Amino acid sequence: MLARKKQRVLQHVMEDKSYEIIKRQIPDHWVIREFNRPDYGIDVVIELFDKISEDVAETLGEFIYVQVKSVKSIDIKKETIYDVGNVAKGAWSENKQRHTELDVVNYILDTNSIFTIQSLGASVSVLLFVVDLSSENVYFICLNDYIDKIILPKKPKYVEQKSLSLTIPVLNKLSDADIATTALRFYGKRAKLLAGFSKFSYQKNEIGYLFGYKDYPIWTYRDEIVKDNSPQKDEIITQLLYFISQIEEIDIWKHNEWAVLPQAHKDLLSIKSLLLQEDIELDLIKDKVIVLWHQLTNLGTMYEDLCREWYLPKLIGLLTSYPQQPDIIEE
Repeated sequence: MLARKKQRVLQHVMEDKSYEIIKRQIPDHWVIREFNRPDYGIDVVIELFDKISEDVAETLGEFIYVQVKSVKSIDIKKETIYDVGNVAKGAWSENKQRHTELDVVNYILDTNSIFTIQSLGASVSVLLFVVDLSSENVYFICLNDYIDKIILPKKPKYVEQKSLSLTIPVLNKLSDADIATTALRFYGKRAKLLAGFSKFSYQKNEIGYLFGYKDYPIWTYRDEIVKDNSPQKDEIITQLLYFISQIEEIDIWKHNEWAVLPQAHKDLLSIKSLLLQEDIELDLIKDKVIVLWHQLTNLGTMYEDLCREWYLPKLIGLLTSYPQQPDIIEE
């Protein structure tokens, strides 16, 4: 007899069990949606919601894309993590005199998957969830950040390999709500943060023209046009208040997971209060405005230098991501 009935393979059973485990470990009011199969790098999308009462949660308009991998059992290993210079500025360089020991899980991911995620860019967060079916632990890592902050600086020709072994800190466990919920909220804010950085940069440039202030040594065609057409005081105040109205309510300021954001919002509202005063002297506020927008645009630099290192198996990430500091070994 050659004919057989349709069959359900073990891999499909493992996938279904993995999704059930993940659903149990994310907040109840978040929504997880499976991509139609076959997938091409993304298995599920998690939509983040904010609980506003016992019975109601409203969407934040924030999404995390996830590639799910399941294994029957995972071995936890200890790995030496050396101090590494800022890879946003230069190639991978380890300081062998400063390191820590970290419990990790390793997962081998095919190069095609890694290259696909790399091609998506970093404007939305793509995470890898590795599900240990025996323990029901789910370990997570941000693939965008791992690619940019570890793979490309360390192995720029990784595409010549068939696969790579990824290192995931055991601390990145979905069942640890204090760590995982904080991390996932941060990853969900990525698109809003990047949009905010772009807006701040544009406004800073325009504010420079309002005040006749330059922080770059190049004289442009626009400088030539506006040099004899300085705006009046009322125009400047109106423009500044309009800029503030565009950014004061964007959905990043209450993101306490990055403490500089609530403080920046407080400073922004302080500037607004000064601008609304009668007979305000522009000279008294000019420096405050210029400094504040410099700080706002610097958020993008801080994000690239520091925040994208969070939750990665690197010393800077270990020092800045978790409630407990690692033991640093100096030699």
